[in-house]
Amino acid sequence: MTLISDDGSSRTQESDVRPSPSLARVLNPSTIAVVGLSDKSPVAPFIQPTLDSDAEVFFVHPTAPTVLGRPTYRSIADIPEPIDAVLSVMSAERTVTLAEECATLDCGGLVIYAAGFSEVGADGEDLQRRLAAAAQRGGMAVIGPNSLGYISVPRSLNLTASADYRPPAGGVSIVSHSGAMIGGIAIAARARTGTGISRLISAGNEVTTDMADYVDFLASDPETAAVGLIVEGIRRPEEFLRAARRCIAAGKPIVALKLARNSRTQQMAASHTGALAGNAWAYDVAFRHAGIQLAHDLEELVDRLSLVGQLDPAKWNKVERLGVVAGTGGFASLAYDLAEAEGLVLPPLDDLADWVRSTIPGITVPNPLDTTGFGATFWTDIVDRYVGSPELDAVVFVNMWGEGDDSPMYRRLIDDVAVAARRFGKPVAIAAGAGPVGAYAEEVIGSDGSVALGYGLRGTLRGLHTMGTFVRDRETPRPPADVITPVPRPTGPLPDAGDGRSFLPFTQAMALLDRFGIPTAPHCTVDTGEQVEPGFAGPYAVKLADVPHRTELGAVALDVGRDDLERAVADMRAIAQQHGLPETVAIQPMTAARGELLVGIEGRSELGPMVVLGIGGILVEVLERVGGRPAPLTRTDAVALIDEFRDLRLMHGYRGSDPWHLAQLADLLVGFGHLAAACHGWIESLDVNPLLVTEDGLVAVDALCIVRDTEGIR
Repeated sequence: MTLISDDGSSRTQESDVRPSPSLARVLNPSTIAVVGLSDKSPVAPFIQPTLDSDAEVFFVHPTAPTVLGRPTYRSIADIPEPIDAVLSVMSAERTVTLAEECATLDCGGLVIYAAGFSEVGADGEDLQRRLAAAAQRGGMAVIGPNSLGYISVPRSLNLTASADYRPPAGGVSIVSHSGAMIGGIAIAARARTGTGISRLISAGNEVTTDMADYVDFLASDPETAAVGLIVEGIRRPEEFLRAARRCIAAGKPIVALKLARNSRTQQMAASHTGALAGNAWAYDVAFRHAGIQLAHDLEELVDRLSLVGQLDPAKWNKVERLGVVAGTGGFASLAYDLAEAEGLVLPPLDDLADWVRSTIPGITVPNPLDTTGFGATFWTDIVDRYVGSPELDAVVFVNMWGEGDDSPMYRRLIDDVAVAARRFGKPVAIAAGAGPVGAYAEEVIGSDGSVALGYGLRGTLRGLHTMGTFVRDRETPRPPADVITPVPRPTGPLPDAGDGRSFLPFTQAMALLDRFGIPTAPHCTVDTGEQVEPGFAGPYAVKLADVPHRTELGAVALDVGRDDLERAVADMRAIAQQHGLPETVAIQPMTAARGELLVGIEGRSELGPMVVLGIGGILVEVLERVGGRPAPLTRTDAVALIDEFRDLRLMHGYRGSDPWHLAQLADLLVGFGHLAAACHGWIESLDVNPLLVTEDGLVAVDALCIVRDTEGIR
């Protein structure tokens, strides 16, 4: 994929990225200096577990002879060896002074709790600039400031101001812009049987080290099997997406929770593309396109990562056909409904229907299977048939056990599932109907990744969906997008949209579409004093050319005959004079259409330009549905975007009607993507609504292109 950099030049994303050596030193330290901590400090109990790690820990304090039972140094310069990670438990000003001293020593970097930097205004911004300068001089990574630090669970490294919630050790690593969220993740992981945490990192203000750096580090981290992100904003989108691709290529799924979301319903109230596509929407689109899956709360984030953190990656598959075996009809029915809601398919398993009918009285539906009270009698056979079925990619066993259950029957049920999972080598999950499974299950499954323990039915299904989606995404070919040459911003004054923003005149907007292969309807413009000679047959559509919202002014006349054309042009000019608007009039032939599309560009996204697609006209507001892709698009991207609307049965054909020229639409979306990338330095938004669906093809009859006042990306 190609993005447009801040200087307007195109840059490919194919170059590799290597983790920062200084960040690796901070996150995998052999030596640690804790500066400013005393035994009375409220965070001392949180840091104390670090003394049980394999790192050598030094304490620096100007007056206390010991801290946590260890002797202290008066200055960090007095420590007789290089320090990989320096943890500051001091105020912002003292921390900056410490950083400036560390820049003269051999230090990997700092972990900084203190607030009072850029988030508080001018004084804090000056401190943050000094901190960044010191880090650059010393080649140091900085976690924070305004951070809760980090925890490495397997190594017992607690360089954190977060309480020690003691999550189990495992392969899931979390990076969060919100510091308090790492505590929430630890609590959620501790409650979920089988979920293990590797690292919890609070990014804070990201003065030198940002989300892109952390993801890049985790891509190569042998202790990390899956990555969760809690995101407020991405500072360097190109580097972040490149790091995410490295992580995914290394076999590590990424799930992200985007904070600070706007209401999609409010966005849909406006017909303008820029209002339709808010930043939260753009993050969803860009993340999905990059193979990053989405969660909407902390519990869902942990659920989606839990199973991939437990199952052997060699056993992962697409989970296109899921089997569910439940102990009661209620949970069997609920499993089907939840699986459908999570996008998982339960095939009917017709080959097992006769066996099920003859084995379990009264049961005729093989999948999901209600084993009833007879299930225990035939349990081993049931497990073997379902786990061994070639029609199933994965199997969930639910509602045969509870957290406190340790009966011989319970143990036998678990034992049979574990044996079958190891023999047949496909993903198998065990879930209680709600909450965690019993402790015996943890003993039986071992650590070979054959069986995963879910948390409740929905959480388990979410975890399987994450695994299947990850495998499908990795196996989907993603050809690189074209290299895009930037197009300069038009010179000269531009019309005012009435809200302080400028827009391209009608003729320039239509010419821009033509330049990128987007067909436009025939048109001509008539200025004051010019004769009305359209050069094409009517009836005509007549409108003020350079007015952003014509309909509100009544500045559009339709089905105008040749004899009435001059009068219609005069009426448009009168409206322009009444409102002090440009008097240029556009004339087009009326175009018969059987459908309308909205295609547009959102140029204000923090993650780069986006192409937006939806059903056009008033339906975009009625349906509250738009899709999109980051620009530029490949044809594969365009086809996938179109397919997202198949369920609406409009553009794909309905009641015997023909599809809406979908091959041409894919080509046009590629053209829009090229336009968006080429003009990213100056297009704020572009709205083609409607793109008419005619018998002969797709055609744009108008375009509203809002232009930034200055060059560059804001």
